[in-house]
Amino acid sequence: MSEKELIISLIQQDLKHCQLIVGLDELGLQASDKHCLGILDIVANLMRVPEGNVEFDWGRTYITYMANCTGIDVEHTSDSMRPYAETCYDDLVEVLNSGSVN
Repeated sequence: MSEKELIISLIQQDLKHCQLIVGLDELGLQASDKHCLGILDIVANLMRVPEGNVEFDWGRTYITYMANCTGIDVEHTSDSMRPYAETCYDDLVEVLNSGSVN
């Protein structure tokens, strides 16, 4: 598996996890406060986001994708998340390449 494929797979799994967490929050279970996987930090490290810049454009892009994952149908597997994860990855690369990580 290439590094790109690994990153996309991690994003895909984080999207699936966010669907679960948002669903639990909507049921009043406040899951988002207690169940963070920390995948954002792993992806940032793999993509070599400069230290201290995760909080800015790159991080906002990642978080926006996570927040919008509820618009995708919930399924047994994360397969439906794959195209969304690929688009997220492409946008994260674009932010890095544009120098807008701060």
